[in-house]
Amino acid sequence: MPYVIAGLVLVGTIALLNLGLLVVILRRWQELEVVRRRDDFVAQGPQPGDRLPEFAATAISGRTVTQDDFRSGGLLLGVFSHDCPSCVDKVPVFAEQAERIRESGGRVMALLMGAEAGESGLTAALIGPADEIVPEPEASPLFKALRVPGYPTILTYQGGVLAATSAVARQPVPAAS
Repeated sequence: MPYVIAGLVLVGTIALLNLGLLVVILRRWQELEVVRRRDDFVAQGPQPGDRLPEFAATAISGRTVTQDDFRSGGLLLGVFSHDCPSCVDKVPVFAEQAERIRESGGRVMALLMGAEAGESGLTAALIGPADEIVPEPEASPLFKALRVPGYPTILTYQGGVLAATSAVARQPVPAAS
């Protein structure tokens, strides 16, 4: 009888160790999957070397802006959504980058997506940093042409060519097509 009890304790201990190891492996696998998805997510969007697509849109100011307005010099282009918490967090970073672009002679534009984009608090926050704010539905054609995978996205163009994209600090909010 003592051998049976010892055997059951040994089998139970091995089963618990096996279960613990399985949990550790599954958690690590899940972490790696999150990293892979984030890398795939970023790879879907605009890449350095892409040209600024052709567009014409009416900004909140009433001015019609086209790609020709931004072909020379630098352009900082922020893509935000009025219902995205990460977008609100990114406005101060966008404002700092906007000042640097303006100091070098560039311009700043923001696309604001969402049905109530024109009347949102995010619009008010972007009025200072952005030279032009283009709300949806005017922003939709450019948004689709840029292939922006999520909000917020900040793109830096030099001479009409994408030079850099900014990393999103928090988990990006997937963009609706």
